[in-house]
Parts: sequence; C-alpha cells; structure tokens
Amino acid sequence: MTMTVSERADKWINGSDKGSSSKAIWAVMMGEKPERHAYPNDGSDLGRCMRLLELIPEWRERLFHMASVSEYWAALVAVWPQLEALHRADDAKATYAFMKSVLDPIEDRDPTVFRMGKGVTMRIGR
Repeated sequence: MTMTVSERADKWINGSDKGSSSKAIWAVMMGEKPERHAYPNDGSDLGRCMRLLELIPEWRERLFHMASVSEYWAALVAVWPQLEALHRADDAKATYAFMKSVLDPIEDRDPTVFRMGKGVTMRIGR
C-alpha cells in the first residue's frame, strides 16, 4: 500500500534524519511557519534536505516556496540543482565552497551574523 504525502511527512517528522533546515522545508510544505534562520549551510544539512525531498518528491516542485522564508533560502533555491549535483558527486569540499559562495554575501549584509574567523560565524540577537 502506498503512503500518502501526509503519512510520509508524519513519518519523517517523527524520525531521526532531520535538522533545522529540513524541518524548515517540512514546515513550509505543511503550511506552518519555519524558523527564519534555518537553512542548509553545509553538506550535512543539504543532505538531510535532499533525503526529505527524495521521500516526498511531490514537494520538490514546490521548493520555490522556500524563497519566501529568507534571503538565504531564496539564494539556495535559485541554485538548488547545482547544489544537488555537487552533493551527489560526493565532493564535500566543492559542495561546501559553492554553498559558502552563495551564502557569504548574504551573511556579510546580515547584522545578526558575527564572523569569528575563517568559516566560523555566530548568529546574535533576533
């Protein structure tokens, strides 16, 4: 018997393979409000998002809705196919470098981001 989208979504949210960015996708697709600063910022986060979309491929065509969550999501959604290709190629360094090239300019403008050193950031306030 085939599970419905709702059944698969319920099974996923009660499972262990999730992080804040994949929970943000789940929230938007389920009509809930996601955490604003929950977006994939490394290959592990991206992988969890990809596995969610593999479990519920019907959501892939609605991924553009994530662009309304934040500027970070808007930038990532715009290059999602490239991110997936790099991740699937199992090139962690290239995936991370590409993600940083997309996210760093946004972090540079974000007053809640404090850079502590190369590749180390901390979010303050808000």
